[in-house]
Amino acid sequence: MPMTTDRIAEARALAREALARNVTPLGMLASCEGYPQVWARDSMITLLGATLDGGADALACLRTSLETLAKRQSRFGQIPSLVALKDGRATWGGMDGNSWFVIGAARYAELSGDAGWRRRMADAVVAALDWCEAHDLHHWGLMVSPEAGDWADLLSWHGHVLFPNALYAGALGRAAEMLAADRPETAERLRGRREAVVAALQDRFWVKPPTAFEDDSHGRVRTLMACQLRRRPYFLPWVDFYDYGDHFDVAGNLLTILCGVATAEQAGQILDYTDQVSVNRPYPVRVLYPTIQRGEPAWRDYYRLYNLNYPHQYHNGGIWPWVGGLYIAALVKTGRRERAATELALLAEANLALKDGEPGAFNEWLHGETGKPMGARWQAWSAGMFLYACHAVETGQCPGWGGESEKK
Repeated sequence: MPMTTDRIAEARALAREALARNVTPLGMLASCEGYPQVWARDSMITLLGATLDGGADALACLRTSLETLAKRQSRFGQIPSLVALKDGRATWGGMDGNSWFVIGAARYAELSGDAGWRRRMADAVVAALDWCEAHDLHHWGLMVSPEAGDWADLLSWHGHVLFPNALYAGALGRAAEMLAADRPETAERLRGRREAVVAALQDRFWVKPPTAFEDDSHGRVRTLMACQLRRRPYFLPWVDFYDYGDHFDVAGNLLTILCGVATAEQAGQILDYTDQVSVNRPYPVRVLYPTIQRGEPAWRDYYRLYNLNYPHQYHNGGIWPWVGGLYIAALVKTGRRERAATELALLAEANLALKDGEPGAFNEWLHGETGKPMGARWQAWSAGMFLYACHAVETGQCPGWGGESEKK
C-alpha cells in the first residue's frame, strides 16, 4: 500500500536520523539526550523496526546490543535492564527485559541466517526464559511481578501483570522457532510453556459472561470478579491472588494481539474499544483508560515523582509514540490496513511535534489531552516503532512477535 503523504516521508527520514544519533559501540541507546544506556527493552523494540528499514547497519547494531546484554546476564539467567554507555555498568530490575532479549535474539538469528551465532546464543536464550519460569510463584504458568515492575514503572500494577506475560508468550514462541533446528526437544518444551501462558491469560484476564470461576489453590468458587465485572472487551491489566485491576492497559492489550494471545474475536473487541474510548486521539495512543485520580485505590504517592504521573501524563494516560506503533501493527494484523494508514499519518504528526519550539523530534511521550511533546527527544523506540508501522502499512506484514499465523 503506497504512502505518499509528505509528513510521513519527513517523519521517516527524521526517524533514520534519530536512530543514527543513538548507535554506539555498545549498541542502540534509548535516547542520546535523555537515556545514554543500552536498555534491553528499548533497544529491542527499536531494532525490530530499524532492521526492517536500515539494512546491514541496523542488523549489526541489533547483534551488538544483544551481545552487550548477554555478556552481563546473571548466573540465574536475568538480563540487565540497561547497560550504561559511560562505564558499561549493568542495572537490574524489570520483569520484561528477558522476553525482549529473547525476541531480539530470535529476530537476529532469523534475519542474519548465522547458524553459528544462533547456536552460541542458545544457552543465553534458554536461561533467560528459565528465569521467567522461576517467577511462576503460583504455578499458573504466569510470572509474578513486583509493583511497577515492567515498562510502566510508575504504575501500581503488581502480581500477575498482563504486559510482561503477554510478551512472555511471544518470547516463548519465538525461542521455539529459533531453537527448533538445533534443540528440537527444548523447542517443543517451550511451545508447551507458551500454550500454558496463553491458556492462563485467557482464563484469568479475559472477563467472560457472568459466571463464577474455580480457584484451584483453595478448591472453592471465587466469585469476586464474576460478581463485580460483567463484561470487559479487553484483558485486565493485572490479577493478583485476591485482587485485580480494571483499567484498560493499552500496551498490554496490543501485545496480546501481536503475540497471538488474543483470539480474532477478542482482537476485534480490543480495537473497537480503542475507538469507543478514543485513546487513539489526539494521537495514537494514550496508554491507559481511564486515568487514575488521586484517592483511587490504584493511586500511589510516588506518582508525584518529578510531577510525572498525574492524570493524562506519562504512564497515567499519556501518549507514547512507540505504543502507537504497536497499535498500527495490530490494526494491520487484524485486517484493518486502511485504518492503519490513517493512524500512521497521525503518528507521524506526533513524532514531528517540536518540544517548546526546539529543533528535534521523536519525543518520549506527549500529554494525553493537549498532545504537547514531553520527555526526552530523539527517543529511539519512538523512531524504531514508527519505521515498523510504516513497514506494516506498506507490506501488510508484522514480523517478529511470535504470534500464531505471523507473516514474516
